[in-house]
Amino acid sequence: MSSGAFARFKEDSSFLRFYLWKYRRGVGAGVASLLMVDLLELLPPILLMHAVDTVIQKKPAVHLLYCALAYLGIASVQALGRYGWRMYLIRSSMLAGRDLRQEYASHLFQLSSSFFDRRKIGDLMSVATSDVEAIRMAMGNGLLTFADAFFYLITVPIAMLWLSPKLTLIAMIPLPLIPWFVARNEQKIHQRFRKVQDSFSHLSALAQENLNGIRVVKAFAQEDKQLSRFRKAGENFIRLNMNLARVQTSFGPMLDFFMSLGLVLLLWVGGDSVITGAVSLGTFVAFQRYIQKMVWPMTAIGMAINFYQRSVVGSERLKEILAVKSDTPESTSAIGPRKIQGKIEFRNLSFRFPGTSSDVLKGVNLVIEAGQRISMIGEIGSGKSALLSLIPRLYPVQDGMLFIDDIDINHWPLEELRKQVGYVSQEVFLFSETVCENVAYGLHQWRSSVDSLDPIEGAAKLAQVHHDVQGLSAGYQTRLSERGVNLSGGQKQRLTIARAVAKNPAILVLDDALSSVDVQTEEQILQSLRSRSGRNTEIISAHRISTVRDADKIIVFDAGQVRQQGTHDELIMDRRGAYQVFLEQQQLSEDLEQLGDAYLAQGGNP
Repeated sequence: MSSGAFARFKEDSSFLRFYLWKYRRGVGAGVASLLMVDLLELLPPILLMHAVDTVIQKKPAVHLLYCALAYLGIASVQALGRYGWRMYLIRSSMLAGRDLRQEYASHLFQLSSSFFDRRKIGDLMSVATSDVEAIRMAMGNGLLTFADAFFYLITVPIAMLWLSPKLTLIAMIPLPLIPWFVARNEQKIHQRFRKVQDSFSHLSALAQENLNGIRVVKAFAQEDKQLSRFRKAGENFIRLNMNLARVQTSFGPMLDFFMSLGLVLLLWVGGDSVITGAVSLGTFVAFQRYIQKMVWPMTAIGMAINFYQRSVVGSERLKEILAVKSDTPESTSAIGPRKIQGKIEFRNLSFRFPGTSSDVLKGVNLVIEAGQRISMIGEIGSGKSALLSLIPRLYPVQDGMLFIDDIDINHWPLEELRKQVGYVSQEVFLFSETVCENVAYGLHQWRSSVDSLDPIEGAAKLAQVHHDVQGLSAGYQTRLSERGVNLSGGQKQRLTIARAVAKNPAILVLDDALSSVDVQTEEQILQSLRSRSGRNTEIISAHRISTVRDADKIIVFDAGQVRQQGTHDELIMDRRGAYQVFLEQQQLSEDLEQLGDAYLAQGGNP
């Protein structure tokens, strides 16, 4: 093996070698059990040889009884050995699969939002299932078949040489064809399995996308179109699997054929030796059994290569993701855990989403004092959401542009920062757990089976959703459907606010989080937020006058820049300012809504 091929092998097998060493005791015990089984497998043909010769030579029948009892004892010990390798070797592979999935999940949780913006969830799921399983199978069934084949190839020829060196050499004549055939097909398996895995990722992503958006699909009557897309993806997956199967399934039959050539030569030459008396009939029968046993390692080699090539492809896809570094890494600063006071300062901040070429925020300079309520307004795409997502460091921020309590945000320990920032995004997401567990999600020290519901109910009351929860079938113990579809949009939005408030954050960020509630409920929530104990900085992005009017400072965004800032009374003094335009648009919208309500109240008559 050349140095380049050896280096490639080391890279391809890195996961396998790591976990084989980690679980070396279990693997060693399993391989030892397998070796014991394979060594005992050499004895039955010899017992058969003695039995045949006993009959031919008309020896006492008690010799046959001895052979039968020995055969029974060997089978019993082999049964224990097979149980051993299943318990030790396969169990070790299961543990390795568990560790791989844990490492993979842990890595995903450390990556920033930008990574998930670029990757499809279905693709990530296929890596966690299919690719990790391919590596696990290589360590379990793959190692098993390889070790089994290796032991057979080492021990069976020795037994054959002991019986008849001449017949052994004749039977082994076709063996040189096997390495040529294996090398010819190994690369094909690798390439075709890679295409199969990529196709499976696409199929998984398509399924996940359609199941998440099933209501949209039904609402637009697109079932047939989506089914057609899914059918095409499935047919492509089958086609690629069949291409792979054509190579994989050729291994066993071709290897069997090569060994059968050896059996043909044995019958031709060995049969003549029996006729001439050079070899006993018992020896010939035993030799024929050994040749048949050599068929299995040839087949096992093909299976082991399949397992290994699948694991190589799975390792490549897994390593691609594990090699991705978070663009919001944990701080290496010596700053320890501390209570955030709530002052936020943006210093000439510019920002673009990773992988894009244009800035969404340009030269933002803004100071938010601790304890202030700040409202942000602006057109869609003006940069409000991008700015708010930087406060919990969901995306990377350059040094010297964003400060929390006069400390660069990159110097704050990431976990400590996020524990003290309550963030409610525009996208409402609830877990398929109970209402109680969803609201308590940010309470790291809270346990539903032990602690009281006081902080949960308090947060729900503040978010004006307590009464709605009590109306559910099991109250706070009601289990939500996937993504909370058994709740209204307003109820889900208020539960996410309760989830953020429950941990009593030093900084509360509401990114258009009141859009699905009515004006009266909105006012109640805002009043409750102002009066809550321990209240600190609040930043609210909104589109309603009622939401922004009473803020300590209003920030007007346009094209990624701060166009105006000040109180409501200060901003309305500028009759041509962006805030005045916003007020006029809101007033026009409210007037049209009132006219529409009046029209409907009169039965549609003018």
